[in-house]
Amino acid sequence: MTILVAGVHGAGKTFAAKPACEKLGLIHATASQLIREERGQASWDAAKVVSDVEQNQLALVSAARRVRESGAKLVLDGHFVLRRAAGDHERLSTEVFRALGCTAVLLIRCPVLVLLERLQARKDMSWSEAELAIFSEAEEEHGTHVARALNIPIVILDMPSPQEMETCLQRLGASESTL
Repeated sequence: MTILVAGVHGAGKTFAAKPACEKLGLIHATASQLIREERGQASWDAAKVVSDVEQNQLALVSAARRVRESGAKLVLDGHFVLRRAAGDHERLSTEVFRALGCTAVLLIRCPVLVLLERLQARKDMSWSEAELAIFSEAEEEHGTHVARALNIPIVILDMPSPQEMETCLQRLGASESTL
């Protein structure tokens, strides 16, 4: 089982998912963490510009498969759309999410001005309000498309707290008590 927690950079994916997973006994990992561990390097920069997209996705699928084969339930913090350059966004293939074994999607939304403020607090000044709006729309649109194509549930949450995330994960059958 892999539940993908998706959303734009700064939307609060890790903020909500990590403590909820700790409480529920689930494995929480970011896509970037798994890729970095698998490849031994990062292929993106502080502005979230990604190079070598195909090799990164192969590494991510391999790492996620290992987690699932261990019997663990994975909550994967990632994206449906990647930033190749400022204003240049790439939608990942539906096949990537099929290979990841995604059983559900939790899409985290956040107002663009809040995203911009959070990214700037992280010293990432590379995003404009307009680009974040376009990226947010693409993430939600493509996430919905992927979930439909895979025939898996998608839940859209607006800036959830860890408690709201925990409740949602439980409803999706991720908690140990639903084994």
